[in-house]
Formats: sequence, structure tokens, C-alpha cells
Amino acid sequence: MAESDDLDPQEETEMAEDPMGEGVAAARERFQRLSDDVQDRARRMGDDVRRGAERASREFRRGAERAKDAYDDVAHRARQTYRKVQTKASDVTHEVNRFVRDNPGKAIAIAAGVGFLIGLLVRRRSDDD
Repeated sequence: MAESDDLDPQEETEMAEDPMGEGVAAARERFQRLSDDVQDRARRMGDDVRRGAERASREFRRGAERAKDAYDDVAHRARQTYRKVQTKASDVTHEVNRFVRDNPGKAIAIAAGVGFLIGLLVRRRSDDD
């Protein structure tokens, strides 16, 4: 105690402020480290999000390309099938025309029979209603 009695008030104030100054400096240092850590984590998170978005974009493009390829394939097959059906229908039309020219009596009898059958079917449906 004799030592503190030997100090003047100025020295006592400086000694009291020194631990506070050290505490403030330590707190600033911890805050700076925490701030740096948060910034680093935010930067890494941003990088992860960017990489994820780029990966999703690549997958989306691949999916779109696959869908386009599948569409092109189906469209190509549909065109081929349409051409085949169109050719077959044309062939059948030519054969029917030739049959009618070569056998007009049979053609009229067949047409009358088909008309009669259709009439029966239509009448039965209207009787059921």
C-alpha cells in the first residue's frame, strides 16, 4: 500500500486507464478478426452460390439440348410416318379408282351395301337415345 501512496494522482489515472486501453485494443482486435471471418465466410458462400448457379445453368442447358434432340427425332419420325401414310392413302385411292372404273356395277352394289349398313347403325343409335 505504501507504493500506491507514493504515486501521484496523474500516475494513478494512467495506471487505471492502461488496462482499459488494453481491453479496448483486445476488443478491437477480436472484432476485426470476427469481421474478417464473417467477410471470408460471406465470400466463400457467394462463391458456392455462384458455382451452384453455374452448375444448374449447365444442367439446364444440357436438359434443353436433350429435349430439343428428342423433339427433333420425334418430329423427323412423324414426318416419315406422315409421308408413308400419305403414300399408302394415295395408293389405296388409285386402287379404288381403278376398281370402280373396271367394275362399276360392283362398286355401286358395294356403295349401296355400305350405305345400308351405316343407315342401320345410325338408326339403332337414335332408337337407343
